[in-house]
Amino acid sequence: MALVIRLENADPEQRAFRAEVKPNRSMSTRNLAVTVICLTVVCLTIALSFFSMGLWLVLPFAGLEIFVVGVAVGYTIRRAEDGETIVIDGNQVEVTQRRGRKTHAKKFQRYWTQIRLQPGATTLQPSRLVIGSHGNFIEIGRDLTHKDKQELASSLRQVLRDAT
Repeated sequence: MALVIRLENADPEQRAFRAEVKPNRSMSTRNLAVTVICLTVVCLTIALSFFSMGLWLVLPFAGLEIFVVGVAVGYTIRRAEDGETIVIDGNQVEVTQRRGRKTHAKKFQRYWTQIRLQPGATTLQPSRLVIGSHGNFIEIGRDLTHKDKQELASSLRQVLRDAT
């Protein structure tokens, strides 16, 4: 899954830093709704034309198809805001993770914060990018490719190093 990493230096004087990691969404919520409506109209038109010829069994399957598409699109809309925000400001590092309706925020002292890129146990398992301090680490960028994790880790390390 391709993801968007947006890095911005909010205030160069305070050395504030903000990184957002979130899925790359090609369609807005409105476009998804229009697409579902169009698919529903086409599917029902075809099903009703078969129904008018006496082939009534097509109608329940068309309804099932519309239901499955609606559930899939609903899941996509609920997950549209998934992602992570990493803010480094002053002496504090704050990581906010959003998954579905759940939001989890964690704060660390900037001086003690470590960024670790841990390799997967096997070649099939992805690497893990973790951030934390004093034995309290959380995984960030779990949907990123290894290359994107390396880029994010490098940027975060650079900002943390510039603080000292």
